[in-house]
Amino acid sequence: MRFLSPLSLAWLGLLVPLVLLYVLKRRRDEKKVASTMLWEQALEDLRAESPFKRLMPNLLLLLQALAIIFAAVALARPVGVGGVPDGAQIAVVIDTSASMAATHGDGTTRLAQAKRRVRDLIDGLPPGGALMIVSAGGEPVVTRALSRDRDALFSALDALEVEGGGSDLEEAVAVSSERLRDAPSGSRVVVLTDRAADGSIDLAATVPLTLISVVDEGGREPENTAIVSADAHPRATEESPDRTELFLRVARFGATPADVFVTARVEGRGLVASRRVTIAAGETESILMTADLPPDPDGRAAVLTFAIESDATDDLALDDLAVIPSPAARRVPVFLVGDAPSSVRRVFRADRGVELYATSLERLAQREEPLTGLVVYAGEVPSEPPPGPSMVIAPTEDAVFGATLAAAVEQPEIIQWAETDDALRFVSFADVHLRSARPIESSSVTSLAELRSGPVIARQVRSDGETTLVSFDPDQTDWPRRPSFVVFFRNVLESARQRLREGGVAASALGQPLRVPVAEGAEVEVVSPSGRRYTAVSRGGLAVVDVDAVAGVFQVDADGRSLHALRNLLNPEESELRPRLEIAEHGEELVARASGATTPRESWPYFVFALLLLIAIEAFVSTRRA
Repeated sequence: MRFLSPLSLAWLGLLVPLVLLYVLKRRRDEKKVASTMLWEQALEDLRAESPFKRLMPNLLLLLQALAIIFAAVALARPVGVGGVPDGAQIAVVIDTSASMAATHGDGTTRLAQAKRRVRDLIDGLPPGGALMIVSAGGEPVVTRALSRDRDALFSALDALEVEGGGSDLEEAVAVSSERLRDAPSGSRVVVLTDRAADGSIDLAATVPLTLISVVDEGGREPENTAIVSADAHPRATEESPDRTELFLRVARFGATPADVFVTARVEGRGLVASRRVTIAAGETESILMTADLPPDPDGRAAVLTFAIESDATDDLALDDLAVIPSPAARRVPVFLVGDAPSSVRRVFRADRGVELYATSLERLAQREEPLTGLVVYAGEVPSEPPPGPSMVIAPTEDAVFGATLAAAVEQPEIIQWAETDDALRFVSFADVHLRSARPIESSSVTSLAELRSGPVIARQVRSDGETTLVSFDPDQTDWPRRPSFVVFFRNVLESARQRLREGGVAASALGQPLRVPVAEGAEVEVVSPSGRRYTAVSRGGLAVVDVDAVAGVFQVDADGRSLHALRNLLNPEESELRPRLEIAEHGEELVARASGATTPRESWPYFVFALLLLIAIEAFVSTRRA
């Protein structure tokens, strides 16, 4: 037997004064009497030197002592009596999706409630038992392997945080079940989740499984107001060249409506737009606002921050804020390195959203900082690709950033292209004729357009950026005479523009690590919207920084370069906090089968019942004597 509150056993000290009450002699008051013949026993007590008398068997003393013992044991909360066999192992799977950050009526989060349940499991481990902790976020992570060290288990549990996004409970249970495949009898998997997800899953396990649904213990239905979508599009006019339309969708999850105040802000300028709307229960409201968003003095876009406030109950704060890149950037820097084909130069010059620069490999080698913008190489290329977006046209080398090129093929025909790729939206190579092209021979590229002998347009994706490779000279084709030629380069430009708007750090799900491109060995410092600071060192040209799951702008100092990353929770499924996830039939059978003797139980109710029974008996005996 183990006690969850062993210090409460100190109440057993009340046994000492109880016994003293029965062995101390009663104080006598002096009275004048006619004769002492009937008071010999009292005189003997007065003549005795000791203030104590012999302890005589007494039923009331026994009942009162047992009452104190049972009360103290009940307060100490005994657990594990008949609950788990000695040596059993427990794998605890904790849902760390964004909805687990929702608060209950008492102000505690669902994750905090799950942690409290796990602490009881750790305290109730049987002799020789071990426990492991698995975080069930987007990807299951074993945060603590099977261990008997309670302090280490508590530390791993305390370090667990909401990761954001969804949770893969099926994979987490599969991992846990595999770890317990040869575990002793009585071992099991315990899953703690709020079941705030759509659909159904089958929590199949090779060991007994217990599902604990983490809900508001007060029985209150969850309610939440959330931003589920945010966007901004320029709508310039002659009178307002910086006019922007702001789109927002706000949903109300719950049984009551909400009066919501919506604001849009830009850092350094403050409030730029606001609206007040009433959203009915279970409905979603589309909101359109307009604002003038000029670029900053460097011609860059600012970050647009949406926020909602309401007097109605709102159990989840993660979805009350959203940040998006503003479309205020006027021009994208494009650097032409080498002698670019004339058709390519014309496309970039004709685009009013391009700031065009011409340079050479020699000049770039003298720079200490990498270029910010789209770098377009023509002919010669450096040995290493630049960070960020780049493009290579008609290379003269036999290898481009690790991709090899075959000998030129004369009069080739493009037989297929990736029409669904963003770079080839509205682009067709039908009836495009090439004079010659060099097929790309590399498995590390994604083919965009192919000859029979291999790709001629491909994409190289790296952790710090991507390169679009065009292995032929457009001037030696009839492609520039077709509208798709301009559309192709506009698509590449839009991809580069989006990367600049996002702050130089690729977008990812809430709570996922930031992947910051920076030189090998350089240190990266990140400040989250909550004010927490993180550092990481680059490995292989990329620094991976684990950050907290909060929405907002993460400020990044990457070896002297100021970048930023944007993170949002724009997920209606996570914002809907009601338990909806259905457990498949196989999983329900496992839950039912595991709900018996393998579940550790607190035994204090038995001691409380015995205490009440003793009090009743003691009262009965006392009244009978009276």
